[in-house]
Amino acid sequence: MPRSRLLVPAAILMLAGGPASAQERQADNAPVAAPAATEAVQFPALSPEFAVKLASGEGKLSAADREDRAALAKIYEARRSEPLWVTSTGLTPSAAAIVAEIGRAGDWGLDAAAFTLPALSPSGAPELTLDQRIEADVAISLAVLKYARHARGGRAEPTSLSRNLDRKLSLLEPARVIDEAAASSTPAAYLRGLHPKHPQFELLRQKYLALRSGQPAPQAAAAAPAAAKATPGKQKATGATEPPNLRKLLVNMEQWRWMPERLGELYVWVNIPEFTVRIVKGDRVIHTERAIVGKADTQTPVFSDEIEQVIFHPFWGVPDSIKRNEILPSLARGSSRVLERHNLRIQRGGRDVDPASIDWATTDIRNFHVYQPPGGGNVLGVVKFRFPNKHDVYMHDTPTKNLFNASVRTFSHGCMRIREPQRLAEILLAEDKGWPASRVASAITSGPQNNHVNLTQKFPVHMTYFTAWVDDDGKLKSFPDIYGHETRIALGMEGKAHLIARSEPPRPDVVGRLADTKTGGASKKDWINRVFDN
Repeated sequence: MPRSRLLVPAAILMLAGGPASAQERQADNAPVAAPAATEAVQFPALSPEFAVKLASGEGKLSAADREDRAALAKIYEARRSEPLWVTSTGLTPSAAAIVAEIGRAGDWGLDAAAFTLPALSPSGAPELTLDQRIEADVAISLAVLKYARHARGGRAEPTSLSRNLDRKLSLLEPARVIDEAAASSTPAAYLRGLHPKHPQFELLRQKYLALRSGQPAPQAAAAAPAAAKATPGKQKATGATEPPNLRKLLVNMEQWRWMPERLGELYVWVNIPEFTVRIVKGDRVIHTERAIVGKADTQTPVFSDEIEQVIFHPFWGVPDSIKRNEILPSLARGSSRVLERHNLRIQRGGRDVDPASIDWATTDIRNFHVYQPPGGGNVLGVVKFRFPNKHDVYMHDTPTKNLFNASVRTFSHGCMRIREPQRLAEILLAEDKGWPASRVASAITSGPQNNHVNLTQKFPVHMTYFTAWVDDDGKLKSFPDIYGHETRIALGMEGKAHLIARSEPPRPDVVGRLADTKTGGASKKDWINRVFDN
C-alpha cells in the first residue's frame, strides 16, 4: 500500500483524544522554543480520499465544523502536508502551550469539552507512529480553528437564534488563524488575544470567575474605559436586584463577542433592557437619557448602524397596511373623521386631494400618500434621527412624555423614543458641524418643516441587549430579559438552538409597525393610538 494511504484509516479521521493533563497546565507567557530542524519531516501527500473524509468528517458535525475540516485540508495541502504541532516523539513546545490553553477555555466562558485534543506529552516520549503524528497534528489544528471561532462568537449564528439578533460575526479566515498561531512565539497568548478587547467583557469575565469559584470578584478599576463605565447615576437607580447567575454572565459575555471591535470615537448606544440611551465620546459617557423601546411582539432589533441625518419637524408617512385596513373602510363609508381626528392628509402626485372627491370603493388607497404633517400631535415629535436599515427603525421624539415615567418602557412598535432628543441633536450637530445649541433650538422653535440635516460624518449607533453590566464601582447590575433573548443565546451557545421555540410574531410593516394585524373588537380610536404610539 502506498504510504499516502496511511492517512485514510478511521482512527486518524476520528481525531480522538483527551484533555490536557494537569502537568501540562503550565505558565505559558514566555516565548516557546522552535522545534529542532531535524523534525521538519513532511507527512505523505494528502490523498483524495483523505481530503474528502476530512472535509466531511465522521458522525454528526455542524456546518461550521465541516467548513473547518474543508479549510484544513486545503491548508495542509498548501503546506505540502508539513506537520505543525507534533514531532516524532510528541508535542512541540508551541503545541503543548496551545493544548494547555485550550484546556483552560472555561476560564474565558467557553466549553473546554467542545475541543478534542490529543493525549500526548511534549517531545521526549517514545517515538510516535506516522498515524499517531497525523492524528494529533490534525486534532490540534481543528481545535485551534474551533477555539478561534468560538472566541469570536461563532458558537451560533445570532440571526439563527432570532431575526431580531441582527449581529454580523467577525470570524477570521482559517488559514490566517493557523499561520498566526503556528508562527507566534507565545501561542497561548495568541489564543487569549482572540477574545473581545472591550473592557466590559473582561469585567464580566472576572465576575464569572469569581461566582464560579465562590470568591468575591475584584472591584472595577477607577480608570476603566468608557465601555466599562457607562452607568451614570440614573442607570444605577434602574438596575434590577436579582442575584447574578453564571448563565446570565455567559450570555452577556457572548454578546460582547458579537459586537464590532471598534465602537466609534463618538457613538450613540441604546441598551434595550435598560431602556437607556447614551452618547459615548472617547473614554467617557457624555450624555445619558431614558428611552422607550419595542413591545415584546414588536421588538427593537439588536444591530449596529450609522446615523446619517437629523430631521427637524418630520412628516410621518402612513404605511400601506394601515391605509388599506384602517383608513380606507372609513373613507369608503363617506366619513373622513379618522383623518380629521389625527390631522392626516392625502396627496397624489405631490398635491393634496380632497378625500370626498375620490370614489374610494373603486380606488386603491395605496396609490395615495397619506401623511401626518408636523405639529403638536405628530407621532415623531420635533426631531428624528435616521439611520437607514432593513428593520425600518430609528430614534425620534414623542408627544407622550408621560410614558418615560414607567420603570418598564416597552411601548413602541420597534423604534426608539428619546425623552429629551434635543440634547442628542445638539451633541451630534456640534460634533459634526460646529452648531451651537442655540441653532438647534432655533431649528426646533422656528425652523422649516421636514428639515433634513445631512451629517458629514456618520456616527455609529449600537442597539444592544445587555442584561448584565459591571458599573464603575465594580457592582454587577442586572436588567430584565424582556424579550427572552437570554434563553435563546444560551441554547445557541450550548448547541441546542433547535430547542428554541419559533414563536416570534411576524415583523410589522415599516414605520407604523402595525402591518396587517387585526384590531379585533377595538375601536378606531384604539388602533390609531396604538399606531401613533410608535
